[in-house]
Amino acid sequence: MYNLILLLTLVLCGRLYAADHPVQAKFLADVDAVVPGQSFRLGVELTMEEKWHTYWIFSGDAGLPIEVEWQLPAGVVAGPLQWPLPNKFEEQGELVVYGYADEVLLIAEATAPQALAAGDTLHLAAEVSWLVCRELCIPGEASLALALPVAAVSKPSAQQAQFDRYAAQVPGALDERVAVELAVRGEGAVEVDVRLAFEGKAFEQGEQAPDFYPLAADDFALSTRRLAADHLVLSVEPYGDAAVDTLRGVLVYGLDGEVQAGTLALDLRAAPRQGGGILEKDYRAASGEVVRSLWVYIAFAALGGLILNLMPCVLPVISLKVLGFVNQAGEETKRVQQLGWAFCAGIVATFLVLALAVLLVKSSGEQIGWGFQFQYPGFVVAMSALVFALALSLFGVYEILLPGTSNLGGLEGREGLTGSFLNGVLATILATPCTAPFLGTALGFAFAQPAGVVIAVFLAIGAGMALPYVVLAIKPAWMVRLPKPGPWMVRFKQLMGFLLMATVLWLLWVLGNQVGVEGVVWTGAFLLGLGLACWVWGQWGSFLHPNPAKLLARAVALILVLGSYVIFVHPLLAAEQTLSEQTTTSELDWQPFSAAHVEELVADGQMVFIDFTAEWCWTCKVNERAVLAQQVVRERFSAHNVALVKADWTNRNPEITQLLRAFGRSGVPLYVIFPAGLIDQPLVLPEVITPEMVIEKLDAAAALASGN
Repeated sequence: MYNLILLLTLVLCGRLYAADHPVQAKFLADVDAVVPGQSFRLGVELTMEEKWHTYWIFSGDAGLPIEVEWQLPAGVVAGPLQWPLPNKFEEQGELVVYGYADEVLLIAEATAPQALAAGDTLHLAAEVSWLVCRELCIPGEASLALALPVAAVSKPSAQQAQFDRYAAQVPGALDERVAVELAVRGEGAVEVDVRLAFEGKAFEQGEQAPDFYPLAADDFALSTRRLAADHLVLSVEPYGDAAVDTLRGVLVYGLDGEVQAGTLALDLRAAPRQGGGILEKDYRAASGEVVRSLWVYIAFAALGGLILNLMPCVLPVISLKVLGFVNQAGEETKRVQQLGWAFCAGIVATFLVLALAVLLVKSSGEQIGWGFQFQYPGFVVAMSALVFALALSLFGVYEILLPGTSNLGGLEGREGLTGSFLNGVLATILATPCTAPFLGTALGFAFAQPAGVVIAVFLAIGAGMALPYVVLAIKPAWMVRLPKPGPWMVRFKQLMGFLLMATVLWLLWVLGNQVGVEGVVWTGAFLLGLGLACWVWGQWGSFLHPNPAKLLARAVALILVLGSYVIFVHPLLAAEQTLSEQTTTSELDWQPFSAAHVEELVADGQMVFIDFTAEWCWTCKVNERAVLAQQVVRERFSAHNVALVKADWTNRNPEITQLLRAFGRSGVPLYVIFPAGLIDQPLVLPEVITPEMVIEKLDAAAALASGN
């Protein structure tokens, strides 16, 4: 019913604009007179106004092909329509369509009846329909007629040159001298590598070539990536369960300074299967991974968790906890122990929840890694709000009273068990973007193991991170070594507030790389509303004020938070914006990651350096600025003609996740060098690198390639 209404609407629109339609149709012939029994060419010419286009025999993801229905006298035989090579258009950003702009001439060969006599007139007609689109689409139709006299001698028309020009643009069979080599990767949804060869000649890359225009794709979606002048990759994704066996279409390529084309059918069943792609390999040996017992990985996890306490994003919260210990130093031993155990419980409980979340997401078929939650803009916004609110509490703007505590930071009066537990939760969440030494090895092992091992490794990380506070809980007498409580604690608390504000800036930077600058502005507006709500709460919402004022203040604060979220943040997250295509100023020429592109570069004899990174990874950013940006490293990149590839994991990317797994890793950073021509012999650097390490590995890769 809906399609019928849409069709009627289009027809009405077409008639409404008939007087001023953007397409004009003509019926042409390449002769002014026909000869009995001889062939001639008929043509339908469509002329489009500027920026309008009609559609090819296969229109693509949208549109409708031009249709011509001949109405010919008895004895006149017309062959199939000949379609010139179309243009490739993108509609609405993602839809790929094939069609014609400005002008097109569709040609058909016709034969005049032998029974005609000189002096007769041959009356021809055609019904033509089309769909023409710009911002909107308008159907059109025309009834065309043509009368040609019959003569003893054929006489070419003035349009013969036009017929010849468009006939030359009709793709025929592919030139026999063009060799096509196929290889298929995957099952169901497959990638088809198409490589071209022409003895003694090199192909040329341009805006239109190389490419593949399908003649039919009713049962699958097809997208094309051009990797080189002689290499393109076709991504075929069936709509149902049936495999795609054959691709019929037009292969477009550049040769001798011209765009040429030929029709062919690609038999995917006969094409060799590629099992050697980098996503299907196991590079754990190259990473220095050896078979270890479970207890070794547990020890690595605990050691990595201990090192997490030194990560920059965690230090403000850890410092607050130590300050809380200082504040409680004069209390009874049992109380101090309870607070220490509560903080440790918050850390371990959060790691347990993370382990369960990992198992839940893995059970749905998703591939994830360490710090995966920071790939979701909604989580980054929530963390920004939480850290911002905590910073305001350290500045004294407000206090949140939790059961059995004076405030969330636990820095004034008696810290409660709930506040201590929540501090442990916050410290753990802020630690997850970082991959400490030993932690990457343990997590890379765990993410490929059964549920029990995943939980055990995560609990070991939590135990390692909580270890210093376990020691203080067991030996509270050691706190006498800490500074004595005093006025300096207030200033220290405020200093930690500024460090938390710096953490907010980092989170907004991460968010900007996910949803763009506009998303950061709207999130800033939400934080402004949140800050005003905290101020209202602090001024009139505490227990020191009478109930009517307190309840009103809390209601106003809640309205400010919810209203700011609904107005500023919810539309941003509902739009599900993807990573912004922003250009960053860098002296290094980084290329975006693609497994196929890396394979192509290595196969073509170029060394490749891959930086697995993310905007939320502190270690990654330090390495990039302190090591990879150094002049001596840049010069070595240039000397070895290294292709620099940035595998940005800021947002979810299944290919990057899969390749990390191939190297036995579950998170970033990771640095890999593929020597030229040696896809099976990558060199791997550790998480924390130095210029000397990078240079040494680059020289080693060059030596390997030269001995290949």
